[in-house]
This record gives sequence, structure tokens and C-alpha cells, in this order.
Amino acid sequence: MSHRSRGRRKAGSRSTRTALAALLVGGTLGLTPLGTAYAKDNTPAAPAGSEEHALETAQRTGEPVEVTSARSETSELYAQPNGTLKLTQHTLPVRVKREGKWTPVDTTLAPAGDRIAPKAAAGNVTFSAGGEAPLVVLKDQGRELSLSWPEPLPEPVLDGSKATYPEVFPGVDLSVAASVDGFSQVLTVKTPQAAENPELAAIDFGLRADGLELKKDPESGSLTAVNPAGQTVFATSTARMWDSSTIPMPPSGVPASRSSAAPADGSSADLGAGAKVSEVDVAVTDTKLQLVPDQALLDSPSTTYPVYIDPYFTGQRQAWTIAYKPYPTQSYWNGTNWGGGTTSEARVGYESSTGGTARSFFRIDSTALAGVKVIDAQFQITETHSWSCTAKPVELYLTGSISSSTTWNNQPAWSTRQDSRNYAHGNESYGCPDKAVDFTATDAAVKAAANKWSNITFGLRAPQTAEDNKDTYSWKKFKPDAKLIVEFERKPNPPWSLDTIPSTKTASNDCGNGSTYVTVGNTDVTLKAQVWDPDGGDVNVQFHLWATGKHDVSPGIIFDVKKKVRVLASDPKGATASVVVPKTLLDQHKGASGGQFSWKAQAEDPLDASFASDWTPTTGASGCRFGFDPAGPTVMPTVSSTDYPENTEGALARTPGNFTLGSGGVADVTKYKYSLDRTPPITEAKPTSAGGGVTVSVTPLTPGPHTLYVQSFDAAGNPGLIYPYRFYVKSLGIADKPGDVNGDGMPDFFAVTGGNNLLLYGGTGNGAVATNVVLSSNGSWDGALLTHRGDWTEDGYEDLVVRKSDGKLYYYPNDGIGQFTEDTKQEVIIFPDAEDNLLDPATIKQIISVGDLTPDTEGYTPDFVAVVGDQLWFLPGYTGGTVETGYPIGNGGWGVMTLASPGDVDGDGFTDIIARNTSTGDLWIYHGRSRGDADGDGVPDGGTDPAAFGDPANRTAYATGWTTTARPLITASGDSNADGVPDLWSTTANTTAGLEFVPGRATGLVGTPSVVGTGGWQAMKAIS
Repeated sequence: MSHRSRGRRKAGSRSTRTALAALLVGGTLGLTPLGTAYAKDNTPAAPAGSEEHALETAQRTGEPVEVTSARSETSELYAQPNGTLKLTQHTLPVRVKREGKWTPVDTTLAPAGDRIAPKAAAGNVTFSAGGEAPLVVLKDQGRELSLSWPEPLPEPVLDGSKATYPEVFPGVDLSVAASVDGFSQVLTVKTPQAAENPELAAIDFGLRADGLELKKDPESGSLTAVNPAGQTVFATSTARMWDSSTIPMPPSGVPASRSSAAPADGSSADLGAGAKVSEVDVAVTDTKLQLVPDQALLDSPSTTYPVYIDPYFTGQRQAWTIAYKPYPTQSYWNGTNWGGGTTSEARVGYESSTGGTARSFFRIDSTALAGVKVIDAQFQITETHSWSCTAKPVELYLTGSISSSTTWNNQPAWSTRQDSRNYAHGNESYGCPDKAVDFTATDAAVKAAANKWSNITFGLRAPQTAEDNKDTYSWKKFKPDAKLIVEFERKPNPPWSLDTIPSTKTASNDCGNGSTYVTVGNTDVTLKAQVWDPDGGDVNVQFHLWATGKHDVSPGIIFDVKKKVRVLASDPKGATASVVVPKTLLDQHKGASGGQFSWKAQAEDPLDASFASDWTPTTGASGCRFGFDPAGPTVMPTVSSTDYPENTEGALARTPGNFTLGSGGVADVTKYKYSLDRTPPITEAKPTSAGGGVTVSVTPLTPGPHTLYVQSFDAAGNPGLIYPYRFYVKSLGIADKPGDVNGDGMPDFFAVTGGNNLLLYGGTGNGAVATNVVLSSNGSWDGALLTHRGDWTEDGYEDLVVRKSDGKLYYYPNDGIGQFTEDTKQEVIIFPDAEDNLLDPATIKQIISVGDLTPDTEGYTPDFVAVVGDQLWFLPGYTGGTVETGYPIGNGGWGVMTLASPGDVDGDGFTDIIARNTSTGDLWIYHGRSRGDADGDGVPDGGTDPAAFGDPANRTAYATGWTTTARPLITASGDSNADGVPDLWSTTANTTAGLEFVPGRATGLVGTPSVVGTGGWQAMKAIS
């Protein structure tokens, strides 16, 4: 798109999401923002905070504008005046969401209930307030790691992020300090006399690892706490101890040369220049973490006290480390165990005081770049120290991945050098103060976007020659909170609503790419496709047409035309691109495939044709199809309406509109058929005389796009061509409900037939369902796992997510009227975790969408719960039809469970799930719970804790006897009987009463079932 970013729109909060009006029988679903204002041309204004609003404001003001709906713990997104987007992705969390509001990270400790906790940290860590409670408790993924001191602790002394427990042994203090995502721990042995205490020979901490296994790296001695899937939840660096020895430093202010300065203070002599350092042996059992200090260091007469002993734990939200040559097997994960504690500075180059060479690595999330077009990327980091003010080179590399086991001897591959820059900052006394410095990183960002990497690891180092020559001036320090700043734009979305004039659709969701097709007479054929980009701007729509079956052989593509259209970011109905295929061209090639022609459409950037959407129908699929017969009918009826003018927005939803149908000049037309959003049309209307017109009344019940299909018939009953009259309806501002697919305000469900086709059953209230809508006829849905409870494409419609028999996960965008086609399906991108573990969707046995459980951004991203093997997993959703690999939340016994996603059953404000044990027939509610109250003020932080679903302590009985024989299939889509409690549907073994509606209850067991479907349900293979 020219001068625009494109594609996936970050939705605003739920109150500003696009809303759906109600859909009743015969109506369709459209799109306009809830409670939105309208511009003079009746296009809806973009909601504040949305990407489209930010782009409009940036272009109008000439200043960058933040897309606040995209803000996260580690990133900000800004719309640029030129129409692109600029992402700033931080290495470390810079903010956290508490009680629905963003709060800057603040690790200052304060009382939180009966414990001590940081005011606003990304990780969940608490410390003892004194007494017998555990010294430290770390929580994540519903799992818990705690360490306890063997004796009751004194009340701590708080100082910023540090809590000190004095005199835990005589002359020994115990300190813990909160970090962004973990904690450090230091035993301070203050005197030689204190060191003689025999209890320091082996220090035993009580250990409790709930759902975690601790593993020790044999080389570095670092520990990892892994979940049952082997994923790291917490990690340590190498446990170390050191004394307080130092070496003399050059006097402050004495320059090392005329053009350089010596270090302004002793802090540049790192890792305690002159300090005696030793590793601490660590042993782990199921109940104990034992530290064994080096007694030789404690007993040495040259040891300078105090002596520090320092293990450390951290989570996975931050990841940077130092590789240090003097200690080649030691880990400094997230800066721990460096120079008397946890360092807040990364190191690069050679330092003469200790004779040490350092390199540093930084892992940065790159999921937001998947599939984008990178224009420019910069790696930015603040230099806080240089040995002199003479600029010396620093090199930035794309490297392999890092972990708590990364050491000098175990460095990742230095893959590709990105940039080399000469810098000298951080020596303020000599005129070169701290400063943010930039490195070009476009190559790494382009690779991450193309390969859909979940993260990028960068390495900073001095040039090899500087390291080899021990060049002191190469020594530099940097703050570890590096940033990746990327300017980009997105691909356009694939076109949708493909049709022709005359209409050649065989059904509402079939453009002729199925088993049947429509034949037109000797007439030009107009190809049409709808396109919309939430970011607005120009889009080229390319149309290809070929004789069916001859795409890659003679005569090949016979019609290749591009049509440029402009779409408005604030107008979600998009724009129609259309081109006319001359009948002479069709006649010329009608013999190639018996008069059959196929076609597709694709959207692309007018300035870069390679930057394009997928084709519709998708690449590899057969195209839309029609037949051409010069002897066939050529005339279409005419349609007009003053209430709902063609191709423009008319009256409000639920407003009756008059449509005048005309014969198109055919004198013997005696009957018309018409239908709203359904084809072929079925409702009859007859003129008072042959060849005359007739006015009919149609009430579109929902906002957005609609098509009135009209066909005429002559006196002999011969059908004419179908005219697709497209118009748009304004919104009433009524929000959709979870589980409602077709927009009528009632929960719906899908079904897979015995013939492996997909049906939609629209709910009509009190558990009743309407006649099914056939969504497929190709028998491709065998073994499909279905779920729907969320808007993945962020257009306001509830989408369908499916794991199909090929083992892949797909999402099917809702077209606004409850139609889902193979033409617009997209494979779901699953991002690997930080350690490159990737969930194989073929291993999923059950999957349900549960809405946005973890609102860690301003946008709405539906999450998923799945049965993988015998475990229950949580799969966090990400924008634009992607998910993260996630992690297990239920350890075992889930392979026999059938899942359903009802929403909030018990009315406590948290999402619940339903699980049926197929072995016993027991039905359970797994109740959601708060994600926590980090500040201890009694107000939950927001969202539902996914781990609650895997905890048997959170479940209550909901029904018994629900065996797969008695009730083969179950689902729970929402509240059908309007009592405020989600309900269920179940198939039964009764051949004359095969579908039952089961009222939900907020407490106790389910209500009394009632029959809502008769025969044929036993053949169904799935409902959702």
C-alpha cells in the first residue's frame, strides 16, 4: 500500500471494539464501531487509541502518534506521518498492567498483605515479612517455587528493592532484592569470626517446587526450574562468592592520554578488581537447596571481609547476559553474580584492571514483526561508560539463542554482523556523558519478519583485533534495556466477497469453486472483490482469469488486470474493486475448457508488487468459476432503492427498505425471485403485468454489507441471470455477544456431519435452533476440532478456529453474515517459546477459545486452552491470527476430557470452562480465578488466571451420567435462555430426540434438559 501500513488492526479495549448489531432470520451481519460518531460522509470515525485513528491523526498533525491499543509490557507502536508504523521493542519490561491500568515498573518493596512485594514488577515474587513463612516465593504459569530459611526470620529492613534480614547467623545478614522478573539473594558474612560458624559449611534452604523440576547445568552450575513439558520457567546464573578486596585505581582526573581519560571512578574496574572470587557448589533435592561455600576463601588470611554469597532466580520475561573470559564457565544470566551483586550494566571489550574480555547478548521479542515489510530497523542501547572519550568501534551481531547456560565457553553462534560503530560515551568528567547509541539492525529484522521468529538475539562485542590486542580503549558498558526500533508496513488482507455481475455464486459462500457453477450468456462479465485495510491508503487489486484447468498450460492466464482503489482506515466496509472481462475475450477462449473460466484476486502494494496478500481463493486452491455460453441468457433484472442506495450506506439496521425490481427490458418477465444475502434467491414477487416492475420490502437487521440477489423468470419459467445488488446499513450500536456467530444476539454452534461437511445452527432462543446453514459440501471436515469464542481478525465478528485432519491449525474469518469459506481461511502461525520449543498442532486433541484471559495489552487477543497428549495447555493469543506455543496448566489425566467454553458460569467475573470425563461420564466446571493482587490492596489485577483450569481444587460437579454413549457430543456457546447463565447443547442416543438443550446453573448441577432436535443427530461427528 502506498505510504501506508497495512493489515492487522490492533483492536481497542472492549468498550471501543467494533460492535455487531442483532441478526434475525433473513438478516446479515455488518460492522461499525459501537457508539461511534460519523463523519459528514457517514463513514464511522475510528476509535481513539486504534491504529487507524493514530494514522489519521499522525497524517493530519505531521507528528507521530502512539497506537495505545498496541501498548504492552515491552513495546510501544507509533503511527508515522508518512503512513508507516514504528515499533519500539524493549529487552526488559518497562511497564506492567495493574487493575486495568499501565504502571511503570517499580521494584521498590512494600507490604502486600502478609508479605513483602515489589510495587510493580513483571514477575510474581514476594518475600517474607518475618517469621516462619517462606523467604521467597516465585510464581508463574500456575507453578510455584519457594525457598525457606531454616529458622524463623527477623523482620526485614527495607531499602528500595532490597530487604535485609539482619543476623540470621551471628555476623551474617541475609538480603533479597527484587528485579523486574525475579530476585537476587546475598548472604553477607561480615567478619572472619562470623565465617567460623559451622552452619556456613553447608547452607540449607527449604525448597518447594510445585509442578516444577530443578535441573543443574553440568558446566556452569546454573539451575533451571522446568515444567512438565521441559520448558524453563525460572533460571539461575552460576552461584558465586567473592570478598571485598580491591586494587588501587588511577587517581580520579588523571588522563590516560591527551585525548582520553582514565575512568572517572573505581566502578570501571569490574567484578571487584582484585576481589577473590570462587564458585559456590549447589546441590538440589526435592526438598532442599544446599549452598556449599568455598571454605578456603572464607579461611584465607588474605580474604577481605565482608564476603558475599549470591545465588539468583529469574523468570523468562527478560533475557540478557554477559560472557566473561576470565571465568569461562560461569553464567551471568540477567547480570547476576557480578561485582558484588546484580549488575545493571552490560560489558563489551577488554578491561585492563582485571585482564578480562567481555561480550554481551540481548534477546528481544520479534513476534510483532511476523510477515511485515521492514523498512528500517535500529538497535538502540545507552552507553554508560567508555575507557576514554576517544571513539572506538563496537560491533553488533545477529547471534544464536541464549540461556542461563550461556558462558564464555558456551556462546551462541555469531551469525551475521549487522553494524560497526565508533562510540565513546559515559565518561562525563571528560566531556562524553551517557548517551543512547544506534546500530543498524535491518538485516536481522527482515529475517525475523520473513521467518516469523518469536525473538531475535543480538550480540555486542569489540572487534576481534581489539580483543586479541587487549585494547583497553575497547572497554565499554551499556544499560541492558536495549531497544529494537523498527519502521514497517503490513501486507494487505486477502480480498473477500468475490462475485461477478451477473452473479455466478452458487451459494452465499461458494463462488463456483465447488462442484457446480453458473453459466452466463453472451455478455461482458464484471469481476468484483472487496478490499479493506484498517490503515487506509491505496491498494492494487490484481485479477487473474484463465480457462479452467489451463492456468499453467496454454493458453494460461488470459486476463491479468490491476485495479487501484483507495480505502479509508475509518471505513471498515472497505472498497469494491471491479474489472470488466469483455465477452469477446471469453468467446475467443471458450473452446479451451468447454466454456469454463476460473479467476482469483490478490491485493498488493502499488509501489511493491511483491508485497502482496495471499490470493483469494488461496494459493493452490481452485479459483472461482463460471461458464460462458453465447446462446445463454444475457439480461439481468434491475434493482433500485432510495432507502438503501447501491454501493453506499443507507438507513439504520432494522429499517424496512423498498427495493424496486425491473425486467431489464425483457417483455415477458412474469416473476421475480429475491433473497437477502442468500443465493440462489427463493422469495417470489410477481408484477401486475408481464415485463413490469415490482416493489418489495426488505428489512436488513444488522449493520454493514448486504447483498440482495434478484432473478427474473419469463412466462415459460426460464430463469434469467442473477443481479447482486450490494448496499450497506448503518449500525444501531448493539454489541455482539460471545458465542454469537451470525449476529442475532443468540449463541450458535457448528456441526460436522457424517459426510464430513460443516453446518451452522443459529440459536433462536431458549435452546431452539434454526434450520442449518450448509457451509461446505466437499467433505473435508473429518476429524476437525472446532472452536469459536473471539474475534481473531479484529473486524468485530466472531471467527472460527479449526484444527483439521492435516494436523494444521486454521482460522476462518467470519464474513459478517455467519459464512465461512475455504477461500479466506488462513493457517495460524504458532510462535515458538524463548527456547525455540514449538507446539505441533497435530498433537492437539481438544481446543477451545476462551476469550482474552490475560489482558496484558490494550488490544483484544483471544486465548486458547487445548488438550495436548495427556496435558492441558494454555495457548496465549497474539494479534492477527497467531498464537504462542504456550505452556501446560494441567499435568495429566486430560486425554479423556471433552472441553467446552461457556464463559462465566458462576457470575464471579472470571471465565470458566466445562470438562466432561469420557471415562466416567462426570461433567465438571473448572472455575476461573483472579490472576492475583500484586499490591495487596484487595483489588484484583485483572483477567483470569489460566492455571485455574488445570487445578482440580477449582472444579465442582456439574452433572453425572454424561457418558459418550448417552451424550455423544456436547458444547456450550453462551446464554440461550436469557437468564444470565451460559447453557449447553448435547446430542443424545435417542433417534427421535437427538438434540437436547441443557440450561446452565450458576451453582449446583445443570438444569433439566429439553428436546430441541429430533432425528439425524447421531450421525454428527462434532459440535462446537
